Amino acid sequence: MTVALVALGVLFLLMLIGVPIAISLIWASVAGFLASIYYVPLEVIPQRLITSTDSFPLLAIPFFMLTGEFMMSGSMGRRIAAFAFATVGWIRAGLAQVSTLTSMFFAGISGSGAADTAAVGKMMIPMMEQKGYDKGFAAATVASAGTIAVVIPPSIPMIVYGVTAGVSIGDLFTAGIVPGIIIGLSIMMLNYWITRKNNYSEEAGKFEFTTFRRTLVEGALALVLPLIIIFGIRGGIFTPTEAGAAAAAYAFIINKFVYKDMDWKDIPESFLRAGKMTAMVVFIIAAANLFGWLLTAEQIPQQLTQLVTSISDNKLLILLMFNIIFFIAGCFLNASAAITILTPLLLPIAMGVGIDPVFFGVVMVVNLSIGLITPPVGLDLFIVKGIADVSYDKLIRAVTPFIIVMVFDLLLITYFPALSMFLTGI
Repeated sequence: MTVALVALGVLFLLMLIGVPIAISLIWASVAGFLASIYYVPLEVIPQRLITSTDSFPLLAIPFFMLTGEFMMSGSMGRRIAAFAFATVGWIRAGLAQVSTLTSMFFAGISGSGAADTAAVGKMMIPMMEQKGYDKGFAAATVASAGTIAVVIPPSIPMIVYGVTAGVSIGDLFTAGIVPGIIIGLSIMMLNYWITRKNNYSEEAGKFEFTTFRRTLVEGALALVLPLIIIFGIRGGIFTPTEAGAAAAAYAFIINKFVYKDMDWKDIPESFLRAGKMTAMVVFIIAAANLFGWLLTAEQIPQQLTQLVTSISDNKLLILLMFNIIFFIAGCFLNASAAITILTPLLLPIAMGVGIDPVFFGVVMVVNLSIGLITPPVGLDLFIVKGIADVSYDKLIRAVTPFIIVMVFDLLLITYFPALSMFLTGI
């Protein structure tokens, strides 16, 4: 336990002074090794960093990143947004609802909350400001909707959990569909209430079937991509990694040869951006794996299991304890890092009291998605802050109602497992 305390103390100290999370995890691991009573050669560190990422399923991450980049390089993103406008843009709080629905569609393609938030924010925040929406509300709406990207498949955190826990990524993807929709609908209801309460915008119209049909036809090839991914995996046509490759190839072919609005010069830039994002995620995964290996070597999971079960073996109470741990972790850690560290520690406890590992993964990912909009390190907040040019204090006040609503969604998903698990049995 002393080793764990030393490692955790170094980790939080480094994070407190602004050291990047991956570097903090590595140095915390080094401190833990040095504090151990057992001799651990430091050559183990680079070995563990490399071998922890030597995983075929993790190749899905760069492919889905590349899919998102190809989508935004051509007109697929604009066509999806146009369909969202035709679907919900005519109701009260229309632009806020369009932002949320567009994020839900984008979530089914890239799997990255940061990428979706940036893409939708650049399109929608300026439009919402022009229509009279408060800057803070516009930014908070986009940031909150961006969290759906890590719940609705394909989800990069779910891929990380699947690899770490050794469970079916296809089942995780399927189990994330309904929770993602629940979160999206709850955000849209909150949008309506806040807009009406503060009279941000009075735009309202009527549903135009002609426009809806036209945008559906124009965007059909883009909108069908999430279905190709899900049904391809569930139907056993390809693995999640192969699904990522197929999705990237599909996005490239449709944009380049069907829509004909992607230039050849866009391709290297798309690869570069996807490569940078992938490197960031994989570096964090490698560092978190090293840290998790240290904790496992010191038998922290066994000690934690004994501690938790000595308090209670009630499944509902343990789920509540897990959610508190995940929520706190999400405030400070990247989702991939939190998953890699916490899964080996807490999954044995969950399975010991009869919690399905797929369901446990869904609860963890949904909870950690809230961390994208919680201070102090909520990534989505910093993205929209730069786009909207709004103060951090104002943004925190605006996003607080969304955090509260998403916590209620989390509790609903946690204590009614059938909402997420019934599709996995189909």
